[in-house]
Amino acid sequence: MTPYRIGWIAAVAAAAMILVQIAGYSWFVIPVSESFRFPLWILVAIYAGLQFWIWRLTQQRLTLTDDEVVRWGDKLEQATPTILRLYAQHQPVKEIASTVEASHGIPPDITLRYIIALGKYGSPPPQTDSDALGPSPPSDDPASPEVT
Repeated sequence: MTPYRIGWIAAVAAAAMILVQIAGYSWFVIPVSESFRFPLWILVAIYAGLQFWIWRLTQQRLTLTDDEVVRWGDKLEQATPTILRLYAQHQPVKEIASTVEASHGIPPDITLRYIIALGKYGSPPPQTDSDALGPSPPSDDPASPEVT
């Protein structure tokens, strides 16, 4: 499960705990002393925030920076056929990265992020509802152009 999904689950749980506390129930309250009771939703909300933060940092580190593209772009371009061939053979990406490092001298972390970028930009666009339904039936309206 990704940190993004865990963050949403924790945020919803914290919201539910707040609603329960507002309703007057003390199910999610920890008695610390006789005069102080700590609401558990605070810890869950902090946990949710940390999960979102981890997800954001991970997303930022998965893309190649402009400096990395400038530095490794030519070698990555030369290594692309090797990467695609190994990927088509269903090789694990760690093995692809180590093979590319041995053959082209590109660090594995650069290769892994390049593979992610290839997957992101090389995947077909998602289907819309109209695409899933197939082509629309021909129109009887003589003004509408017929698509073949």
